[in-house]
Amino acid sequence: MERILVRMAAAVLATEERPLRHAGPSPAPEADFSLPSLDLRLMARRAALPAALVAAAGALLIVAGGPLQAFADATRRAVDADPRWVIGAAAFELLSFGGYVLLLWLVGGRASRRVGPRESVQITLGGAAATRLLPTAGVGGAALTLWALRRSGMSTRSASRTLLAFLVLLYSVFLVSVAVTGTLLAIEGDGPLALTVLPSSVAIAGIGLALFAGATRIDGGGRIRTAAAVFGEGVRDAIGHVRSGDARLLGAIAWWGFDMAVLWAMLNAFGAPPAIAVVVLAYFVGQVGNTVPIPGAVSGGLVGVLIAFGVEADLAIVSVLAYRSIAIWIPVPVGLAALSGLRKTLVRWGHENENETEDAPVLTVVPPVERTQFRQPLRREPWPCGNPVAV
Repeated sequence: MERILVRMAAAVLATEERPLRHAGPSPAPEADFSLPSLDLRLMARRAALPAALVAAAGALLIVAGGPLQAFADATRRAVDADPRWVIGAAAFELLSFGGYVLLLWLVGGRASRRVGPRESVQITLGGAAATRLLPTAGVGGAALTLWALRRSGMSTRSASRTLLAFLVLLYSVFLVSVAVTGTLLAIEGDGPLALTVLPSSVAIAGIGLALFAGATRIDGGGRIRTAAAVFGEGVRDAIGHVRSGDARLLGAIAWWGFDMAVLWAMLNAFGAPPAIAVVVLAYFVGQVGNTVPIPGAVSGGLVGVLIAFGVEADLAIVSVLAYRSIAIWIPVPVGLAALSGLRKTLVRWGHENENETEDAPVLTVVPPVERTQFRQPLRREPWPCGNPVAV
């Protein structure tokens, strides 16, 4: 969560609006949009290397035995997986993305009439595919969402504010879940305090910090103050969405809940799952591994927390690896098709923006007229008697 918020703050700073210049006609927005081309050979190499490493590691672990017996047992459990739970887990993952789409439709649709259900599906699944397959998509789906919102006609500040409101709604479920389950498990005395009280305290502090940012109005002035001001606006917008009571707010719960259900289904597929509170806390605390820029940090975090709560090592290992495989690769085929649709949508938005610019009324500024243009030279008219009289 922290990594996404930090990158979003960096995006707000990098895309800070500059004052408009009126020295000449503003250039028409670009009508074309291009995503990085999909290099199938590169994608195959990127997928083949991890697969080869996993196969080699599995063979080594089975032969080695001894201290690595847990990994060998996990491999044997994988062979005996219940296919019904595996199919259910795939369905849960698709439902999770459905919740993401609903929430994006709510927040983005209220900010721009162009962001409807179809566009929300394209942005969500296209961002998922870009995050997993494209070398240039390291910043993830959040950056692609910000880009799409900007292309829909929003200003830079409005697009950043809309995305931050969306992230606040999404991660409020994350923080509340950690705070509640951590507190309950600490009261019951299940698990170490470092995995119950500490995560719960951090989550409560995060909620308080977000509410404080929403209650404090900061005037712009410098990039840091501007980013803080936009974040506060995003928090206030998120609170406004909650007060509306729109049913699409349940999408935030569906995003986390169904994704967590994938882990729960895998625990059932390979053995017996622990108590649901343990699964919830292990899932959310394990997700903190996203902040560590090391491959496998999330999987390692999930496995470690499950083992700390008494789950058998081989069950934890095979369940988490299966969960990560489904969560990463199930959205990819649909996401590739969504990227093509998103490309067409953004091109259409570009043409619409261009047409709106051409149809806009042109204001002609008339330069001020010099007062001297209305002055007539003084003439002296002689009187009939021949002596001019000064008046």
